[in-house]
Amino acid sequence: MLLDIGEIEASHFLQYLVFMQMLTKFLSGRHLFVAALWREKSLFGGFSILVALLWIGNVMFGNPMPYDVMIISNRLSSLGQHVANFFNADVVNDVTVVAQKVATKNYRVLVLDEVETRKLDLTECEALLKVDFMQSMPLVVLSSSYDVKDKIKALEIGCDDFVDSHTEPDEVCARITKSIFHQIANAQLSQRLAQATEMARNAMVDNSDLGANIQFLLQVHQCNNLDELGQQFFATIERYGLSCSLQMRSAFETKNMEAHGMGKDLESQMLWQLKDKGRYVDFGRRSIINYDRVSLLIKNMPDGDPEKYGAIKDNTFCLAQGINARVIALEDRHKLIDEKESMRKLSSDVNLVIATLKHSYQEVMSQIVNEVEHVTEAIQHRVPHLALNEEDEAFLDNMTEGLVLTTNSTFNEGLKVNELFERLERAVQRSLDSVAEPAQTPVKEEKNNSGGNTVELF
Repeated sequence: MLLDIGEIEASHFLQYLVFMQMLTKFLSGRHLFVAALWREKSLFGGFSILVALLWIGNVMFGNPMPYDVMIISNRLSSLGQHVANFFNADVVNDVTVVAQKVATKNYRVLVLDEVETRKLDLTECEALLKVDFMQSMPLVVLSSSYDVKDKIKALEIGCDDFVDSHTEPDEVCARITKSIFHQIANAQLSQRLAQATEMARNAMVDNSDLGANIQFLLQVHQCNNLDELGQQFFATIERYGLSCSLQMRSAFETKNMEAHGMGKDLESQMLWQLKDKGRYVDFGRRSIINYDRVSLLIKNMPDGDPEKYGAIKDNTFCLAQGINARVIALEDRHKLIDEKESMRKLSSDVNLVIATLKHSYQEVMSQIVNEVEHVTEAIQHRVPHLALNEEDEAFLDNMTEGLVLTTNSTFNEGLKVNELFERLERAVQRSLDSVAEPAQTPVKEEKNNSGGNTVELF
């Protein structure tokens, strides 16, 4: 069915919506209706179409309005009787029983019939509107007064509509129906607003959790041991209101912790025995999260809130990953410290060996030189007493002098070995100094020395 809404005036658009809602409701039932286009330009004509549909559903098919309506009146007027018949409404004559009736049925609207009252008094109406259940229920006043002041007063105290007795009964029913639809629309808007508010709150909570997790991942790099790491975790998890037990397994120790810093035997044994049983182990309100070298026992999971339950699992698993990464980093750091100490000890031993070797080498050199000189001098002193000819004496003299010269020349070359020993000692000392100082990233300058062939070892 096609409706030309372009010809509908703005003042009639609400009646058009009411008409379409009722028409859709009727067409969704077991009866088939033929609907005409909205061609009426006057308010009376628009209400006539709506009331005609309501009357067809109510009278011809015995299908009254599906909404419960209550009429409050000490003396029911003819207009109030028409409304009661049209809506199959409940009629009460005392305001005090309204609360009891509202508790038994889901009334969509209250109609206060004051047509037979000689002088309109809205005091009772104002008191009724202050009751809690009237905060979401419209109140329509039927009155014989046509005074604008009474209408303004009714609007000020919170009445949804004020209808005088000069109005056609069909139009009155249509206006009450419109109030019902307004109430339904407002309820739907309130529900959507509540949902939007909840979604916004959840988004803010998620962003807050994300920020806390990121802050934790940044701060764990400042933890120098497992105790500091565990305390940092419990400080972060406190915002979730969770009671947890934490187990961290490194190559050097297994650390079990509660929020107070000490471990509990039962929880520690449980975490150790279930560490290889999967990423998540759930039992009752407790849940164990395993990730490599970290196991976390949460003792008070919100099992009644699936959304929060899943969010806690996601966030705590992220924290467990951060703890695991820091545990591995601390292990590597400990290994580097051990290797550094071993390297320092090795360098110290090498330096001691080099110094000892240098001293022994110099001492051997000195002894050899002294011995050669002593032997040469002894031979030279003994030669004159051996009764040798001049040729033999010259030969011995040349040999002894040559031996001294050769020995001196050889040991002069040995001075270069001393220089190598000194350079080696300086290199070892630099290694010792670099091991003793904190590690720093050196700034290296790139140089193109492809033309040189010299390689300096120390």
